[in-house]
Amino acid sequence: IENEFLAVAARPDGTLDVRDKRSGVLYRRQNRFEDGGDRGDTYNYSKPLADSLATLRLKSVRVERGAVQQTLELHLEIDAPVGLAEDHKSRSSQTAALAVVSRVTLTGGVDRVDIHTEIDNPARDHRLRVHFAAPFTVQAADYDGHFAVVRRPVDLPVFDAEWAEQPRPEVPQRAFTAASDGTHGGLLVANRGLPEAEVLRTEDGCEIAVTLLRCVGWLSRDDLIERRGPAGPGTATPGAQMPGKWAFDYAIIPFQESGRLMAYQQAYAFEAPLRAAATPLHDGVLPGQGSFIQIDAPEFVVSTAKMAEDRRGWLVRGYNISSQPVVVKLKTILPFTKVERVNLNEEFLERLLPSADHEITLAVKAHEVVTVLFN
Repeated sequence: IENEFLAVAARPDGTLDVRDKRSGVLYRRQNRFEDGGDRGDTYNYSKPLADSLATLRLKSVRVERGAVQQTLELHLEIDAPVGLAEDHKSRSSQTAALAVVSRVTLTGGVDRVDIHTEIDNPARDHRLRVHFAAPFTVQAADYDGHFAVVRRPVDLPVFDAEWAEQPRPEVPQRAFTAASDGTHGGLLVANRGLPEAEVLRTEDGCEIAVTLLRCVGWLSRDDLIERRGPAGPGTATPGAQMPGKWAFDYAIIPFQESGRLMAYQQAYAFEAPLRAAATPLHDGVLPGQGSFIQIDAPEFVVSTAKMAEDRRGWLVRGYNISSQPVVVKLKTILPFTKVERVNLNEEFLERLLPSADHEITLAVKAHEVVTVLFN
């Protein structure tokens, strides 16, 4: 399948090849599932002393082609051990089939690969991640966070046995994780509600690994080598084994260094998908097409558009993800009589003067959060 930006092909091993038609860069081994054991608890992942990766096979591929979207539907199966062995040091020799269905979609005019994956999980004590390979090496990666994009090194800090807990390579993310060497381009993986990712080195580059399932049976254990002592009560948590059917949404966004900020914006767009509402036939006040909010600076991320807490207006909140000040022009499709800059508590800071066409100009400091109230 392909659109004007990207071409996607399914491989016999169940992974994807994604070619960026703008740069010519080929990203192999995308959407590769890796299932390993987990002898940890709800606080910490713990790799079994003798771990084994489950075997995956591709069962079928189906292609759907339409005027707006094209989709590859991949049916896969993972022979996952049913749990841990009795000694809790390795995985069981008994296996169960873990069914995986990935719908891989390209939409005309959209430069990302959207993936919806459904999983039926019969196994216990394991971690399932999805990997995305990049043909370059990195020393650090960028992770979307709260009002910021945080750069974290790939290597772990130096530590010793005096530490109560060993540092882990998995780190928190919000909307995306991005890896780039600044020369050959970059790879960004966006998500909806998947808070853990890791960037790891490989023989021919790096990989972004996103955690889908962590299946464990205890709130806390006291026998983990990664942590000294328990982190909480030793309570059984059978629900944390995550049995049954689950669904996940994530997206692949290749980019060139000059388009990094636009790739970030594409990830934020993926995080807030289009919603539709039915209405009876009536005379409307809005144009047939348009944007509720228009922003001209890709460094500025809109985080909120909502009614004011006192219901006397509505507001737009955003923040500057860059380390430099920016001038942002904001325009809304709705009419207003006055506009004010307020703080996070929606308290008045200053009056703003719109232009003749109702455009607002904001001077936003590096990493600053700005809230604008319209009445």
